Amino acid sequence: MMVATLWTVRLAPATAGCVLAAIGLWVWRARRHARRPAARPPAEVPPALVLPETLHGVLSLSQMLDRYVHQRAFLRHASSVRLLVDGGEAYPEMLAAIERAAATVELETYMLCADSTGARFRDALCGAARRGVRVRLLYDYIGSLGLPERFVGELREAGVEVAVYHPLALNRPIWLMNRRDHRKMLMVDQQVMFTGGLNISDDSVSAEDGGAGWRDTHVRIEGAEVAQEGERLFEMAWRRAAVYGERRRRTARLKAGLREQVRKLADIRRVWQRRAHAAGTQHEDQGVPVQVISNEGSRYRWGIRRAYLYAIEHAQAYILIENAYFIPRRAVRRALARAVARGVVVAVAVPGFSDMPIAAYAGRYLYGRLLESGVRVLEWPQGMLHAKTAVIDDAWAIVGSYNFDHRSLFQQLEVVAVVVDPEFAGRLREQTLADFGRCHEVTRRERASSSFLRRILESAAYKLRDWL
Repeated sequence: MMVATLWTVRLAPATAGCVLAAIGLWVWRARRHARRPAARPPAEVPPALVLPETLHGVLSLSQMLDRYVHQRAFLRHASSVRLLVDGGEAYPEMLAAIERAAATVELETYMLCADSTGARFRDALCGAARRGVRVRLLYDYIGSLGLPERFVGELREAGVEVAVYHPLALNRPIWLMNRRDHRKMLMVDQQVMFTGGLNISDDSVSAEDGGAGWRDTHVRIEGAEVAQEGERLFEMAWRRAAVYGERRRRTARLKAGLREQVRKLADIRRVWQRRAHAAGTQHEDQGVPVQVISNEGSRYRWGIRRAYLYAIEHAQAYILIENAYFIPRRAVRRALARAVARGVVVAVAVPGFSDMPIAAYAGRYLYGRLLESGVRVLEWPQGMLHAKTAVIDDAWAIVGSYNFDHRSLFQQLEVVAVVVDPEFAGRLREQTLADFGRCHEVTRRERASSSFLRRILESAAYKLRDWL
């Protein structure tokens, strides 16, 4: 006992010294990178963002697919794809689709709020259920924390099936609380699918209509192949969720787990069958090529990031990105830097004022590295930029719920729609450039004049990036 006590006494000063040394090194590095000038430098005016000639009209659709699409076996075809900007365009389209539903409605969302927007969707879902439509609603427990029981009770009384993804339960492993469902999908009658970044909340409603005025992007896809793929993903998440108000015994949970494993094997078999079928299939004149990619399970954890990296590595003219929580890992930063070295124009828009300030500080820590590599960084000054989109060379476009952060890569269920269509990509490019025109572009001189305290906060937030 005495030996252990003496060992602890001797070890404590050494441990404290290591901690103080680490803190001192961290502060020294932050001070070294601050380099704040004595006088405030004159404002630097960045050059206008000019895009080079694109490949539109030069490449055929098949060549575009070969150049930009990773894993063509997962391609589906849609009759039409339409970009929806903010809640002002997306919500009326989604509500109209629910009101016209004749057979099924599946709605999956991270955030469901009991505000005016939530009430409109509640009424539409209840109306569809009363008409005899099978309506299922799946929402995330943490994202919708505080949702009143009366709100959900009205849905269930009307016949809506409600499930909650990973609710708080004492008999559930604590690490599951960090696994969230961040997807936003709506499928109607196995024919129409909506996906993107919009939650069911007043946040995405304009300030003139009483909302927070968040800038966000959604997409409407018509076509049975795409909608059924969305329903397959919805079904997998539904099986992992807890039906609202239902308690299952341990034997029932065991049986459900065994059925889940059997279904996974069946899903893998269908994937290989689709790959074999796609090997000899031509994709010309079959509609708009669309990939619905999710990071469901560890097997597909890297699917969305691979799709991004593949398209970035093959970009020839420009890469325009809008992302709410842009804390890219090293592989993404290097891919963007290599694109700039090839002569590609690369620009990224992020929120200037975030609903998660610590995530914004972590992202700003990387501004210096991005600017040094030639990536142009712009900040959205008006409220929250919540969109998660990218467009490359008027050929490849992506809209979804995926952020460039640790949570989207490892902890959350996400979904994106990759669209290979010059017309849709051109529409997204115009919208993105219009957003860029309202942004403030960050310059290297501006970063060099950042205060020492700001650098400390950014460095500390970046150290915590895997825990945000």
